[in-house]
Amino acid sequence: MSDVAVRDDLAEAHRLAWEHVASPGSWWTGAQRVELGSTVLLSIADDDPLPPWVGVSTSDRLPAERVAPDAAHDAAYRIARHAGTMTEDVFRRFADELGELPYVELCAVVSSVAAVVHFRRNVGLDIPPFPAPIDGEPTGERPNELADAELNWVPVAAPADEAAAVVQAYTGVPGEMTNTWRMASAQYIPVEEMIHADWSRRSGGLTRPQTELVAARVAQLRECFY
Repeated sequence: MSDVAVRDDLAEAHRLAWEHVASPGSWWTGAQRVELGSTVLLSIADDDPLPPWVGVSTSDRLPAERVAPDAAHDAAYRIARHAGTMTEDVFRRFADELGELPYVELCAVVSSVAAVVHFRRNVGLDIPPFPAPIDGEPTGERPNELADAELNWVPVAAPADEAAAVVQAYTGVPGEMTNTWRMASAQYIPVEEMIHADWSRRSGGLTRPQTELVAARVAQLRECFY
């Protein structure tokens, strides 16, 4: 266990992310989301990872009794471990089986869990267990109007393509957009500060150019599409 000090706002964003995973989403129940989050944990920690073309649901690595579809587990494992192999054809195969907006929500669960896990693991902190799933049916929340995007494979809140692809990617599932930007504000830069080239989180901390250099380098090493 590390004695590293974590900023209060970052710790709170990660705590809320864990609560968010355990809550009903627009398309998945809390129990399904926690189950899929557990598959993300498995994928990240897997010492002998499956190749991307092998679905984890065909292996003996998942519990026998599951509440989420096999395709959702296969997508969660592959995105968490082999994101660079996600082509449009692979996306379409999963989306045709799960639905486009359920796929968007699944991606957001994966990215939320991965962000917390990689941070805590890299600074030597234990990975906390997920909270007990919150009962209730999916909310069905969605934007008033969806639009097909040129910059993304998935539908987004209209109007499309007036923001960067990464900014509009989760807009089709509003709850995931809220959680993602809450995490990004603590982990990266608050949304309202994006336009300020001289922003810094604290005096003597990383400057904006230094922050962007780190972000760009990490994105390149992680084969981030953006």
